[in-house]
Amino acid sequence: MYRQQSLITLDQFYEWKPLSKLEALLSFIDYTLLDEYFKPDSHRCGPKGYSKKQLFNTLISMQIEQFSDIKSLVTRLKSDPVFRRSLGYDYFENTPSEATLNRFIKTLAESDILEKTFRRMVSKARQLGLIDGTNVAIDASKLTAYEHAVPKSKIPSDDSCFPNWGGKLDTNGNFIKWFGWKMHALVDTYSGLPISYIITPANIADMDVAEALIQKMMDDYENGLTPKCYMMDAGYDKPDLYSGIYHKFHGQAIIPLNWRNTKIPPEGINMKGQFVCPMNYAYVYDGNDNGTIRLLCPHACGKCDCPMGSAWCTSVQSGYVGKVKIKDDPRFITAPFRETEAF
Repeated sequence: MYRQQSLITLDQFYEWKPLSKLEALLSFIDYTLLDEYFKPDSHRCGPKGYSKKQLFNTLISMQIEQFSDIKSLVTRLKSDPVFRRSLGYDYFENTPSEATLNRFIKTLAESDILEKTFRRMVSKARQLGLIDGTNVAIDASKLTAYEHAVPKSKIPSDDSCFPNWGGKLDTNGNFIKWFGWKMHALVDTYSGLPISYIITPANIADMDVAEALIQKMMDDYENGLTPKCYMMDAGYDKPDLYSGIYHKFHGQAIIPLNWRNTKIPPEGINMKGQFVCPMNYAYVYDGNDNGTIRLLCPHACGKCDCPMGSAWCTSVQSGYVGKVKIKDDPRFITAPFRETEAF
């Protein structure tokens, strides 16, 4: 019997096959900072080891291909020659071990190369017009630790990098608990691209990191980003946060109210956060004049049929006209105004 020779080589097959998602994403990565930080040592003798670009691509593939741990990634590298080739390795050469990848992760963690690369990518996205920056959203996402969970009593209180226990409601309203960290991210709502982030142990409250996250965004980019609106979920509803965003960052926090078991709202405000008249009808929003909100009588505007009419509030025939300033209470006095379509 005769063995038929292959009509094409593995390299030819690789060149002809369609571009995979992994290969497409890796083709856009800027390796400039990686090359600057890890300069090749021309005087070094002996084995040169794996290139830092190969190791970096390998770690990126772990996220794209959603491997649960380093062990699964190493197993795939050994068993899949096409996967190896897409990461820059030859078909039959050895691939990095778990220890090699863990050492490289430690090297990256001890440098600021990933942070600088992230900021450079955001700057390029702004130059291309992909990031608008007018409106941003802030939220936190869980990061589960690979280490085995430990009891709270054994978690060091003076180590801000050590994982901890955290809990929050998911998108379906179910309470989830995990051991690890939180990534607090500030995202451009126009493109959905992240602009800034902070990683904390999982037990740190979302609302306590929001101002630091905004300040980090301001400090990271020279020509500055000055969003007008900062959108967050009800977990961020904290009076001091509204004031900080308005007075320090000259923006408006757009957050649903979280009364936290409060049965009665403050005087002159309903449970929706709207200003109400003495008959408990919500005032009508009539615009924002440089931080001053005009409020109109709902009866005079035809929004309700008040039994007392508009004469009870004012003798003016056109009805009551009130003015409130955002700076006095940015939680309830907002621009855009609460319960309006713009809000």
